[in-house]
Amino acid sequence: MAMKIKVLILAAVFTFACSSQAEENKEQQVTRYGWVIQVKADKLEEYKQLHANPWPEVDSMLKACNIQNYSIFYRDGLLFSYLEYTGDNFEADMAKMAADSMTIAWWELTDPCQEPVESAKEGVWWADMEEVYHLD
Repeated sequence: MAMKIKVLILAAVFTFACSSQAEENKEQQVTRYGWVIQVKADKLEEYKQLHANPWPEVDSMLKACNIQNYSIFYRDGLLFSYLEYTGDNFEADMAKMAADSMTIAWWELTDPCQEPVESAKEGVWWADMEEVYHLD
């Protein structure tokens, strides 16, 4: 009988823990973003080298601006950027990042390696991509 009670208590604790975790996950909304830009052929290796050793301050600012799971991929002269945003004011967080002195210095190194894709809107550096499929 005592063993049965212990099992029931453990089951109750596990169920509570799982439901609490599910509630936490529900509350944190994630918005996915994908962008594309061209990389200059003569600057590709420089760009890769910069990102092989990113500045810790730049990584910290990305996290401070509610960005997670950030990746940049390369293929055939294009860079594809993917990130997940967990904040509640994307424009404010992007303005915060754009005003950060270390991020500005980083962009001064990376921007000369890039050029907008032909289809980018006027004044847009990284062009938005449309998400056509996602699996959770």
